Amino acid sequence: MKAIRNNLYQFSLYIPPMDFTIHQYLLNTDPAILFAAGTVQQAAAILPDLKTILGKKPLKYVFVSHMESDEAGGLRVLQKEYPDLTVIAGAITARELPGYGYTGKMITRHSGESLTDGDLSLSFIDYPSEVHLQDGLLACEKNSGILYSADLFLRFGNGMGQVIRKDWHSEVEHIDTQRVPNEEARKKLQQRLESLHPAFLAVGHGYCIDCMG
Repeated sequence: MKAIRNNLYQFSLYIPPMDFTIHQYLLNTDPAILFAAGTVQQAAAILPDLKTILGKKPLKYVFVSHMESDEAGGLRVLQKEYPDLTVIAGAITARELPGYGYTGKMITRHSGESLTDGDLSLSFIDYPSEVHLQDGLLACEKNSGILYSADLFLRFGNGMGQVIRKDWHSEVEHIDTQRVPNEEARKKLQQRLESLHPAFLAVGHGYCIDCMG
């Protein structure tokens, strides 16, 4: 399987009636991390590829941005194959996961906090994606410059394996009310994002972005 960028692997499902693409990403570092568990069906579908790419190496982390089925639904499938995996999530998501049957390890992070482990150096930004605009998380892997942006830079279309080039600051500036309907929360998020300089956006839906500027 070919990486979409260096050691970042994309797993995708395109839904033609919706013209909509759902992505998960494996960053094959040591330790390895999966961004988004996918639904139950997606997690089961990608397991053979995960095992091929990782070989004897375990999947240590799964990052869950917020509580939706495409982000967290497949955790029990992954936990069955990798019983020692740890979920990284915001406080609200971590609180809800046991109600969805996940009983494994969890690490809770908040905006401005980080996690360093081997080749991984993650930093986190609050993202008002949860119910009633409460905070989920975005994750930036500093060594690779990859930002997992969840639903924030969503685009429709068949984005399987597709990368477009966009100016980072313009993308941040154009976050609109469809993405974050509360003006105060949107401005706060934009200010936080402006302090980042990601090289690559691993989006949850649509086209990955090679960042310019």
